Amino acid sequence: MSAAVITASASIVVAVLVFLLNQRAQLRQERRQARLTRINSQLRELYGPLNALVEVNERIWEALRASTLPAKADRTADAATDDWRRWRDQALNPLNHQMRDIIVNHADLLAEPELPPPLRDFCAHVAAVEIVLSAESDGVHQPALVRHPGAAYVTYVRESFARLKQEQQRLLSTSPRVR
Repeated sequence: MSAAVITASASIVVAVLVFLLNQRAQLRQERRQARLTRINSQLRELYGPLNALVEVNERIWEALRASTLPAKADRTADAATDDWRRWRDQALNPLNHQMRDIIVNHADLLAEPELPPPLRDFCAHVAAVEIVLSAESDGVHQPALVRHPGAAYVTYVRESFARLKQEQQRLLSTSPRVR
């Protein structure tokens, strides 16, 4: 074989390799961009608003526990004070409804393939409180059939939000800069 044929063959092999490597890099970049787009949607439409509402709800709950809320042992459905009912009806329940609606309306953005137990239990609790409120309007005082999942719910939302923010930052720091 002549040197010209070898050089031409080597050039073709190098060109094919460069093409394949570029295609691989482009595919990797497209996957990274698709993942970043999904994470941005998850944060904007589900976990971001949910996290903000959880933080507000937790702040109100902490303030209530420190001030007007009876001790846990003294809390019963028929011993609820007017002050507690106002806080429940005007602050906590509206926030809970917003959170439930965000979960239900954006379930397609969940990080997991199925509704996680803390979110399922939270949504069931919100529905159960609706029954409590309906019974109260009839003069019947009863506890909610499904209790609030408490720390499991708060932890799930906070950790999911933090994990997605961390992954978002990682993807942004490894993505080529667009100029």
